Amino acid sequence: MNRNHLIFLLNALSAVFIAQSPITLGNSNMPGAGDTLRYTNVQTASIGNYTQTGTNFSWDFSTANSTTAGRRDFVAASQTPYFLFFLSANEYGEKIADTLVGGTGTITITKVYNFYKKQASPNAFIADGMGMSISGIPVPSYYSDKDELYNFPMTFPKYDSTTFKFSTTTAGVLPIKYAKQGYRTTKVDGWGTVKTPYGTDNCLRLITTQYSKDTITLTLPAIPPLPALPPIKIGIQNNVRSYQWMTLTSKIPYFEVTGNLVGNNYTITQARYRGFKPASTNTVNTTGISAIEDISALNLYPNPVKDKLWFDQDFSGNCNLTIYDVNGKLIQSVKPEVFGSLSSVDVSGLETGLYVLRLTMNEKESYCKFIKME
Repeated sequence: MNRNHLIFLLNALSAVFIAQSPITLGNSNMPGAGDTLRYTNVQTASIGNYTQTGTNFSWDFSTANSTTAGRRDFVAASQTPYFLFFLSANEYGEKIADTLVGGTGTITITKVYNFYKKQASPNAFIADGMGMSISGIPVPSYYSDKDELYNFPMTFPKYDSTTFKFSTTTAGVLPIKYAKQGYRTTKVDGWGTVKTPYGTDNCLRLITTQYSKDTITLTLPAIPPLPALPPIKIGIQNNVRSYQWMTLTSKIPYFEVTGNLVGNNYTITQARYRGFKPASTNTVNTTGISAIEDISALNLYPNPVKDKLWFDQDFSGNCNLTIYDVNGKLIQSVKPEVFGSLSSVDVSGLETGLYVLRLTMNEKESYCKFIKME
């Protein structure tokens, strides 16, 4: 056989072998401090058959209809208000709410974080606790039995089941206490490639199910001369199932379908993919804009937006920002405000709807869509 033909054949066989080998995930593939991970929600009715699986399987969700976008920000515990309570070097915090309870009441609950840890023994990515500020006082809560969200190494096939137990420590501060206890099952039931509106990557397919008994305990204050009433406990069965397509680089699911499980009935509540790609990216208008280019690297947020769009970039240089409706009509030119390394654009005067933002900078044009809400 000709030597060049032999080399070509060996390379081809090697490529086939690699393409037909499942990936293996570890803690290095999980989120870390400083990670900003963007995602896009999709209409659940547009995702097609998400239950099918197999080996060397191709899942195609590229035609799912994109709706709103969001981001998950992970920071070191030392950069949160609860650094004295979560001191592990591998501890990470994710803010899930700025304010849970506010207004003119006597109690406020703000700066709510979930905390995670990359644990070596057992090798797992775990949910470790929660922090919240109650009327300005930092209050930590911990898992007495850690919730192993992912156990490693993770490859195909694999099945594991772990328990968890969590309770807030708010009983002495608030008249309400939240606790949950149960177990989680994770099954790696397929591998191959997954395609979304954002891109295509090699993946493992997981089904993870949380079976949890959630309990809310309400302690009513005594009203003299009446004796104090015993605490009121409300128990709720909370079973949540998530279909996840995990890749080596996405850190959160590349594609994910989440829903509630009641008996054998499964109801989807959310579907989303990693990354940001505006809806309907084929053609935008008739004014010469033939494609929308993703500019998620600029970290445009929030989206949807009420008043100001923010960018993690200085637009003080030679740039031009214009806004179009989805039919291509020029709505307005906007001038960014610059605050150090950040820039913002005021869109409060726009009517509710979907718009295209066009950025011209250094002779390069980029486009993205955003949703203006009331």
